[in-house]
Amino acid sequence: MAETEADKHIFCNNFHVDLHEDILNVSSINMTIPKIPTTTGSDTAQKTYRPGRPAFGNITLRGAEHTDGVKKIRQWIKDAYDGKDARKDIMVEVKNQKGEAVRTFNLYRCLPVAYSSIDLNSQGGAATMHWVVEIRVQRIEMK
Repeated sequence: MAETEADKHIFCNNFHVDLHEDILNVSSINMTIPKIPTTTGSDTAQKTYRPGRPAFGNITLRGAEHTDGVKKIRQWIKDAYDGKDARKDIMVEVKNQKGEAVRTFNLYRCLPVAYSSIDLNSQGGAATMHWVVEIRVQRIEMK
């Protein structure tokens, strides 16, 4: 059966991460804004709230492990483990079915906090190894 134009979009990843070309999954990006109690003028009995500094949760990236492809990720994790300033800026582009970027998330000063590369997965009879890295994000901008 011939492949149609609609079939090409079913199995494609509709995002791109500039950290690594073999990233298969990006977890949700969580942000919480705490409320800080404050008073208005001299009336200390009446409490009001103002927004605090946004706090971002950790983001998990999952990718397929290839012989040469994951060396950049492992070096980044080794630099962070050795105590070097290994913070990176990462860009995540979300694309539509035509491949055009519709939303861009700029993740600033990302630092790896956890890494795993022992997830064995067998899909379609071919065994592949997957790596998982959890990163802490300091600031996020959306375009």
